[in-house]
Amino acid sequence: MSIGIVSSVFGPKYYGFVLGWSEALAGLETKPHMITVIHDGIPDQIRSAAEEYVNVSWVYKNRGDVFHPQVHVNDVIGITDTEWIIKADIDDRLLPHALNGIESNPADIVNFGYRIGDNQFPSRPVTAERILEKENNPMGSCSPFRKTVWENNRFQDLFFDDWAFWIGAARAGATFDHTGRVDYVYSVHPEQISHKINSSIAHEQIRSL
Repeated sequence: MSIGIVSSVFGPKYYGFVLGWSEALAGLETKPHMITVIHDGIPDQIRSAAEEYVNVSWVYKNRGDVFHPQVHVNDVIGITDTEWIIKADIDDRLLPHALNGIESNPADIVNFGYRIGDNQFPSRPVTAERILEKENNPMGSCSPFRKTVWENNRFQDLFFDDWAFWIGAARAGATFDHTGRVDYVYSVHPEQISHKINSSIAHEQIRSL
């Protein structure tokens, strides 16, 4: 068994998150087997500094004509040769214990809990039926999933790309578990796509899946 972490960084406003992201990965108690970042041309000095913390493979990709550049993470998941995948965006911070116990979990997807500021949201049990209700997203965005779940259910160029992914996985019969703990820090900042989306359009996309 093995775990791979994939991420993406597009645009200079996100470059400043690279070092903190790398430091968080370096502090993981259970080490990932692969770490890959798809990017649009991070300055050499930032990339070199990040590689001092963790052994990161960098894959260049022009953003192209997409709304949600994280959709390009499909490219690096495809070359990530591990059983488990964690999509940790460059502004996410995995906590030291985050990967502990994941490789031995029998489920297809393990729900991660998260922290926003001073607020803690430990992960809770979730079922495919609950996800398919499409009322709200009960899954942490960094939740680990088996690569086999992704092979026929890739990330889509939608506002809520992670929510759409969980819906597709639930519809395909994936099984779910949870850690019961807080596993990562969700950063809140002005550059997030979630601050710029049209909420009614985003929810309409989800309802149409």
